[in-house]
Amino acid sequence: MKGQYLPRFPRPLAAACASITVAATLFAGTAHALPGQTDAPVLLTDPFLQLPEDRQVNVVWFTEHPGNTHVVLTGEGIENLTPEQARSAATGDMDDITVHHAETRKLSRMAEDSASVLSDAPTLEDGIVARDVYRHEATVTGIAAEGSTPYRVVSLIDGQAVLSDVYAAKDHFTPEEDVTMLLTSDHQQKNNAPANLQWAAEPLGDIDVALVAGDLVNVPDRASEWFDHEGGLAFFAGMQGNANFTAPNGETYDGGEIAQNAVIYPVIGNHEVQGRIDGQTSLDHSFNYPVPREVAEAEYEKVAAEVNPIGDPEIRERWIEDNSFSTTSYEEIFSLPESESGGERYYATSIGNTRLISLYSTRIWRGTDAEADPADRTTISRYQESADVLDKPLERGHGDFIFEDLTVDSEQYQWLEAELASPETQGAENVIVMLHESPHSLGNNVMPHFADPVEIHERDDNGNLVGIRYEYPASGNQLLTSLMPLVDTPGTPVDLVFNGHSHVWNRFESENGVNFIETSNVGNSYGARHPLSADGPRPTPPAPWNPEHYLAYGSPGGLEPIVPSENPFPAANDPTQPAPYVASNDYSVFTAFDSGTGKVQSWIFDGSDPASEPVLLDEFSLNDTSGDPTDKSSRPTGSSLSSH
Repeated sequence: MKGQYLPRFPRPLAAACASITVAATLFAGTAHALPGQTDAPVLLTDPFLQLPEDRQVNVVWFTEHPGNTHVVLTGEGIENLTPEQARSAATGDMDDITVHHAETRKLSRMAEDSASVLSDAPTLEDGIVARDVYRHEATVTGIAAEGSTPYRVVSLIDGQAVLSDVYAAKDHFTPEEDVTMLLTSDHQQKNNAPANLQWAAEPLGDIDVALVAGDLVNVPDRASEWFDHEGGLAFFAGMQGNANFTAPNGETYDGGEIAQNAVIYPVIGNHEVQGRIDGQTSLDHSFNYPVPREVAEAEYEKVAAEVNPIGDPEIRERWIEDNSFSTTSYEEIFSLPESESGGERYYATSIGNTRLISLYSTRIWRGTDAEADPADRTTISRYQESADVLDKPLERGHGDFIFEDLTVDSEQYQWLEAELASPETQGAENVIVMLHESPHSLGNNVMPHFADPVEIHERDDNGNLVGIRYEYPASGNQLLTSLMPLVDTPGTPVDLVFNGHSHVWNRFESENGVNFIETSNVGNSYGARHPLSADGPRPTPPAPWNPEHYLAYGSPGGLEPIVPSENPFPAANDPTQPAPYVASNDYSVFTAFDSGTGKVQSWIFDGSDPASEPVLLDEFSLNDTSGDPTDKSSRPTGSSLSSH
C-alpha cells in the first residue's frame, strides 16, 4: 500500500554469510567449522542456561538455519552418540535418552553492515542488511536435585544432525547451597575480555552464575558481535571458551567455558540499547543516535496518516520504536525473570541465599564538545545541539537522556520500593543490587550527573532560536536523590551494589554498611578521576555552563574509595601511597562472590604480558559490618604490583 510503513531491513543477508559462522564444528559443538565444511550447518553458539527452577532449567542456543527439529538430550550414553544415533535420539527412537523439545523463533532485529567483522560482511553500499538468526529454547526437566545433570543439544538442519558437546545443567540453588558468582561487565569486543574470562574460569573452578552488569557488546542489533565476530571477540564465544582470540601480547585466548554450565543474569547497559534505525545505513550511526520516546511519539502524530493510514497499533508501535530506541535484541536473546512493570528490563530473583535485584540504569553516552557560541556548534554532544538540527527533532541528540526513569514515583522506583520490602529480599542472607551506572564511581562516565538534561534555548535579539544546550544539575541526579534513599539507608537489606560503565575497578562502603563495587576492567578504561591518578580531571564545559554542576574529581556520591586490601598499585602521582582504584588498558580485573563465605574477591593480571598470572587484588566480606569503613583506605598493603 502506498505510504505504508516499510519493514526495517529490506534486503536479506546473502546466503554466503552462512559460510563464516563459527563456534561449533559439525557434530562437535565447541570447535570452529572444519576446513572444507564451511557450507555445512553449524551452531552459532554452544548452549547456555536460563531460568532455573525446582528440578528444571531452560537451555538456549542459536543457529543461522531454521532447521526442523531442535532438542536437548539427557540420559545414559549421550556423550558417545554418533550423528546417526543423535538423529534417532532427537526423534525419540533411543531408549534411556530423554528428549526435551525446543521452541524456535527468529530474532527480529539481527543485522550486519560494512563494519561487521566478517569475511563476507555487507558493503558500504549495501547499508544495513537483515540477518537470519534462530533461537532455540527447551525447558529441561528431571534435573538432579543435587549435583548436576549432563546434557547436550541437537539441531537437525538440512538432514544433518549438529551436536554440541556435553555440559552440566543444574536446577535452582537452595539457600543451603553455596554459589560461586562471577561479577563481570563491559566486554564490548575489548582485547582483554577473552583473557579475562579464561583466567576467571581457572582459579574460580566451577562458576555457577554469571552476573553481567551491562555492555555485553557494542551494537546490540549487530548479530556478529553476539555470535561470530571473526576476530574472536563475540560475547558468547568469550563466555563459552570458543573465542580463539590472538591478543596484542601474542597469546591466543579462548575465554572461559562458563555459560554452558552457569546461568547468566545480565542487566541493560547503554550498549544494549539500539538507537533510531529508521532511514539509517550504518548500525554504528543508528546506535549513537537514539531519540527520546516522547519525541518520536510526537513526530509520529505528524506523519501517522501517511505511514499508517489504517491506524494499525502494531505499525504505530514499530514506527515509534524504530525512530526512538530499542532493547528488543537484548530481550529476545535472553530469558530472564520478569517484573510486572518492567518485564525483563528490570527484575529480581533468588539465587541460593542471595537475592539479586537488577535495575535498568543507563542513558545515551555522547561526546563532551561544548562551544560557548551557538554559531560554532557543528556537532551534537551531551552539552549541545548542532546548529543545523535545531528544528529537526528526530535528528537532534537531546543530550545524555536517561532511557528508563528512576525518579520517585516512577514505575521502576515503585517496583524497587516494593521489592526491597518483600519477604524474599528481607529474608535473604545476601542482597545484591546490579545496575550499569552507579551513584559511586571515580570513573569519567559518572559526569554529567545522572539527571534529565535541562534544555536551555538560546535566542538572538529578535527572539529567533539560535542554539540549544543542556545542563545537568546535581539536584537532578536520580541515582543520588531517588535510588540511594531506597538502597542505602539505615536498616537496608542491601549488602552490595555492583555496576560497570567506566571500565575501572573501585569500591566504596557507606556508613550504612552498603558495599559498592565497579569491576571487570577489561580494557579501554575511561580513567580514574582522582587526585592520585595521572588521568587528570574530568572534562567540564566552559561558561555559560554552570561549573557547580560538574565534578572534576571523586565520586558524585561523596564516598571515599577504598584501597585494595591485598595488592594495590602505587599511586601514579605519589608512589608512596597506594592507589584506591585500577584504571588501565593493560591490567584487567575479574571478581567473584562466594555466597557461602560472603567473600567478594578480585584478581588482577597484566594483559600485556603473556607470562602474567592473576594475583589477588582485593577481598572483603558482606558478612563483616564492623568498624568504620573509612578506616579501610589507610590499611597497610605491601604491594607487589608495579605502577601503571
